[in-house]
Amino acid sequence: MAENRRGVCSSDKKIRILVAEGDLSFLRMIEDSLMASGGLYHIEQVSSGEQCLKMLQKERFDILLLDHSLSDGEGLNWLRRFNELGIGIPTIFVTAKGDPRLAIEAMKEGVFDYINRSAECAKAFPFVANRVIEGYSLMLEKVRLQKELIETKNFLESIVEKAGDAISVVDLEGNVLYWNEGAEKIYGYKKEEVVGGRLSQFLCSRDEKLRVEEEKLINQLMQRVKEGDVIPNVEVKRKTKEGKETITSMTISPLKNAAGDIIGASRICKDITNLKKAEERLILAERLSSLGELTAGVAHELRNPLAGIKINTQILSRKNGLPEIEKKILSSTLDGIEKIQKIVDDMLHFARPKASHFKEEEINDVVDKSLAFLQTKLKKANISSIFEGAQRLPKLRIDIHEIQQVLINLMLNALQAMEEGGTLIVRTFLKDGDGVGIDVRDTGIGIPGTHLKKIFDHFFTTKSEGTGLGLSISLKILENHGATIGVVSEEGKGSTFTIHFSTSNRS
Repeated sequence: MAENRRGVCSSDKKIRILVAEGDLSFLRMIEDSLMASGGLYHIEQVSSGEQCLKMLQKERFDILLLDHSLSDGEGLNWLRRFNELGIGIPTIFVTAKGDPRLAIEAMKEGVFDYINRSAECAKAFPFVANRVIEGYSLMLEKVRLQKELIETKNFLESIVEKAGDAISVVDLEGNVLYWNEGAEKIYGYKKEEVVGGRLSQFLCSRDEKLRVEEEKLINQLMQRVKEGDVIPNVEVKRKTKEGKETITSMTISPLKNAAGDIIGASRICKDITNLKKAEERLILAERLSSLGELTAGVAHELRNPLAGIKINTQILSRKNGLPEIEKKILSSTLDGIEKIQKIVDDMLHFARPKASHFKEEEINDVVDKSLAFLQTKLKKANISSIFEGAQRLPKLRIDIHEIQQVLINLMLNALQAMEEGGTLIVRTFLKDGDGVGIDVRDTGIGIPGTHLKKIFDHFFTTKSEGTGLGLSISLKILENHGATIGVVSEEGKGSTFTIHFSTSNRS
């Protein structure tokens, strides 16, 4: 191997040392000590801070031996400048004598070790140099691992924070420790509103009885979590900040600390409200389909004998000399026959609807005509009507007569719910910028919660004059149009029926 001017072997594996030191005798002692150690070193020497900076910018060194007093300034000031420029190199600081104050100040600037200018320190320099290199390597590895840890932490937090599901963490008392953006979106509460509070005070029903039942269920689930159980897919009803009811599928898992003790629970909740509604519509559609066949047969069987009964009753009612009581009985009988005939006609229409004739229509015009049809009834019932039609709605491919039948049926139901007057509000709107929606809202008595799930069932009615087929027929018409219908109601405040036409209905 070739030797450099100081007699140190040059090799690809040698340790490169930059010495910023004006004392040549001390430098010679350092070189002799390194040679005596048997290690592979290469030394470059400068006497000023400016020269040191240029060398550090030009070449790579493993160690900097920096004198505290250079020809162009204090070594500590130059070290600060190196740090400001982002030049990272393990540094050993040299002082004339042992100066703890100066050493501490140097350590604050990132110096790894310090020595004084003596034969003993020069002799120990190889050991100090290797210790500094090892320490610097460990520091770099620590920094790398910390960076990886922070990146991993941020990555996982980003996944959890941005998840579409509601993810929250509670302690064993039910106090909220964490609340992600998915929870904010599903429930409407911001993180700062919820963290530190109890989940039950935000999400449980406002009805005291239901609230007690829900809290009892939560306590039972938390007891299982404390025992280490993971509880998957628990369906629970929740109230959003706006008071809207939502259904979630909740999975609860124990949260443990480093010692393995259970300190809380993580809760992942998926909003399945639309899924449950779709399941209900599917079940209802299957029931309606099977009922349709039965209804058609029954209606046909009733129609012929009913026609005969009606004719016979009409003949009897035309006879002269009938007592007044018998006339009233026959008149009442004819009224009953008319009602039965209407039921039979509705049953036949429900079971065997007429073929639809689809055309491109402006939905605002359809709504306007439907409202105009009922103006006399609305005025008579002391009900004002408001139509809020959205602008630039896409045309829909519909059977205008069938959709009018649906709208009039919904408006009549609203009218009957406002026995003491009120306001009927009909609104059209763009749904998510794509489909088209229609709201029919009243300020009537509302629908009891126990009835909400039954209102689309065939023959379900709370009206003495109703047949219970109006909403069933409306549902069937809308399904034939690829549309959906839903209802939100609160007793004493009114109901809102919402129809959604999907993209496939657009022209």
